[in-house]
Amino acid sequence: MLFKADSDVRVIDPSLFTKLMRLPDATRGDLLEFLGATPVADVHLAEMIEKLTLRRPETERRAARPGAN
Repeated sequence: MLFKADSDVRVIDPSLFTKLMRLPDATRGDLLEFLGATPVADVHLAEMIEKLTLRRPETERRAARPGAN
């Protein structure tokens, strides 16, 4: 995640943002809250998203994919 020099706005890599937005609502909300309070490098964010995705039940992973079912 990058910081703009003149503000506290954090920019998330677009591909990571897409993956983050595919997480379930509660998980996504918790992770966004964490990211708002803690600076996290993109590589670490990618690892967190991957771990959260792998922990979801198979039925949730299938339903979250575009065009699934």
